[in-house]
Amino acid sequence: MQTGYFEKQIVLTPDLCGSAAALSPLAAFTIFQGVASEHAEKIGVGGAAMAKRGEFWLTVHSRVDFYGPAYLMDELTARTWPEPCGSRDIRCFRSYRLTKGEQTVALGRTQWAILGPENKILRFEQSGFPSDFPFPETAAIAEAPARLHDDLTQDELVYTHLVRATDIDMGQHMNNVVYIRLLLDCFSAKELASGRVKSIEAHYASPCLEGETLGVFCRREDRLCRMAVRHADGRAAVLAQIVFG
Repeated sequence: MQTGYFEKQIVLTPDLCGSAAALSPLAAFTIFQGVASEHAEKIGVGGAAMAKRGEFWLTVHSRVDFYGPAYLMDELTARTWPEPCGSRDIRCFRSYRLTKGEQTVALGRTQWAILGPENKILRFEQSGFPSDFPFPETAAIAEAPARLHDDLTQDELVYTHLVRATDIDMGQHMNNVVYIRLLLDCFSAKELASGRVKSIEAHYASPCLEGETLGVFCRREDRLCRMAVRHADGRAAVLAQIVFG
């Protein structure tokens, strides 16, 4: 019997750990992106099936909340599920949970859309999801996506990044997870390994292409860091916030 969930066992290998030999914040985004892709393939709406129709999945917004540590070679369970979506909706949600035994390590939620031919955003009824798909009625994170604003000044520029070939995904744009790496590179290894990162939320405003030079901005406000990645002309590519405990 088909369920709306997909689960996969993950071993925390060194590439998924930071300097404290624990799950890195970036790795949680990487794991969640991976299990979502695998689930989409099983449903019949994976990358190859979409490409045949001239369509591409877009991540519009993402958030991951962190609850407890996981360490090198720990065995984790990654679970993902698409949330219910109306037939005429153009943005829908997918939830994620990462656990170590009974302990929650991280929860995640992404908002996604479908880019069709001629860069047209399609309705959910055009997505290719099976008509009888059993959508779970739960969300890993109940809060609506945060409204993120870009009022950071040029004085808050931390560094610039040249978009290189290894940043580019099959959609010919910079991969969503790479933006998270750019944001986290504003902090020291010690800060990221401290376990104090409690939430990362990002809104993907516009795509970036190979050869662009991007500016990465950060404003620290007590436990909250407001952040942006901008094109050279000042347009926002990503707006984000990181909450420290």
